[in-house]
Amino acid sequence: MKKFRILGIIAIIAILANFIGGLDEDWKDFKKGFEEGQSGATEMYESGHHMITRVKLNVKPLSGTTVDSLNNNRVDSPLPYTVTEIETYAKPSAWYILVIGLAIPGLFFFLIGFYSLIRLLISISRRKVFTPANVLRLRWFAYTSASLKILTAIGEWLTGSAAMNQISIPGYKIISYVGYSPDWVAIILPILFAEIFAIGVKMKEEQDLTI
Repeated sequence: MKKFRILGIIAIIAILANFIGGLDEDWKDFKKGFEEGQSGATEMYESGHHMITRVKLNVKPLSGTTVDSLNNNRVDSPLPYTVTEIETYAKPSAWYILVIGLAIPGLFFFLIGFYSLIRLLISISRRKVFTPANVLRLRWFAYTSASLKILTAIGEWLTGSAAMNQISIPGYKIISYVGYSPDWVAIILPILFAEIFAIGVKMKEEQDLTI
């Protein structure tokens, strides 16, 4: 039983470490997306524009494409260059709008999950670790944070798919969409550790009943 207690504590530490370790990167992604979205929104609603969103795409020149040239002040002749990434606009699909609609309540549930995490830490500080309430709190945080990241990833995939179907560049092939790519290991691990913690609590309850 002592092993499961230790395992449960390790699970909590792992989830906290995963969350705290990803805060900086998640904040940078959010800030970048917000700034780009704000900039794009100004152009999005100008007169004559459709409902569009800013996208970045990786491109590759086709064989036989004439490359442009640039000047280098250390070289006498012009040097060739090719484009590997472009930034433009694409019209989002109806599915993307649906996902964004789901992400709004998803953000609300994540805030509840974050509040549950705070309650969990308070409970631990009071030496109340292995309780059913803490299992619920840990699950709330793990599943809501994972759901929000998955919705974001789906939205990005839909945006990229729409952009690649809509946009074409003469002489270039569109390779992929440059967007948010979640760390799936970081998404799965908190859920896994939350369930390990739940097993530890359940075994503790069963042991208490047999005493």
